[in-house]
Amino acid sequence: MEAGASLAARAGIQPLCIRQENTDDDPELEWVGLYLTSGEAPHLQGFILDGPNRYDLIPPESEETKGLGEFPTCQLEVRDLNADGRTEIIIWGHTRTGATLLHLFVWEGDRYALLGGFEGKGGIRLENRDGDLADEVIVRWRPEGALVWEVIYTWDGTHYAWTWDRYAWFYLDRPHPYPDDTPIHALASFYLALNDRDLPAAYRMLSPAARAARPYKEWALGFATTVRVEVGAVRATRQEGDRATVAAQVRALDNVDGRVIATVYAVEWQMVRLEEGWRLDWGTAEPLERWEARYYP
Repeated sequence: MEAGASLAARAGIQPLCIRQENTDDDPELEWVGLYLTSGEAPHLQGFILDGPNRYDLIPPESEETKGLGEFPTCQLEVRDLNADGRTEIIIWGHTRTGATLLHLFVWEGDRYALLGGFEGKGGIRLENRDGDLADEVIVRWRPEGALVWEVIYTWDGTHYAWTWDRYAWFYLDRPHPYPDDTPIHALASFYLALNDRDLPAAYRMLSPAARAARPYKEWALGFATTVRVEVGAVRATRQEGDRATVAAQVRALDNVDGRVIATVYAVEWQMVRLEEGWRLDWGTAEPLERWEARYYP
């Protein structure tokens, strides 16, 4: 570390942290680190020292005022994030407004190019959600009480592209409260309860008329093979008084004879507001796409 700090000092850098990593996939190790710029509005900056060469890790021009973050941190990873055979430099940062920043860099032969930049007002996570060894970037928007809206970006071979959005729990601790103060929250709670395998809670999100039409044991059998459920693209298409129509897309994974089958449905639910909150009264589900999941974590 002393050797790296000495090299950084000769380059005019006072590092917050510095370590040796193979950042460009050649036989030699480089020094990679983070420092805080000087000035009235200091921000986080990354650098790589490779022999006599210094490379700065630069965010997009639109983010120059924030840099890679507005606070001194040392949240740095170096690994093949997207399973493309190249090593990425992963830098986390934070803004004064409470948002999380994530910047990804990769060696392009003569420079370290920005592979992706993300800002999440409710945080950012990396998740290998399909078991293929490539992490997806999960950007979280501001939480809505116990719920949070997540947007999922997947590496497509050239860049990170939007692939799905979904409701999720902002906190992982249980038991979950299953909010039902709005039609959208009630619908999200229903599918999140299914994903939690909390079938009694999901059943309670149905209206009395819906429960009367299908006794619990018969209804629960319909989810015997379900291993995961996600709900996204949720929107209220109509709301008048105590009635509402909510449309969404649901992605379900089911274990069918040992094979994991993924299905995307377009669903539409008629919702009713009762004294205890909004409830799902009756709905329709149209399969849009089905495939066998090659990987499953």
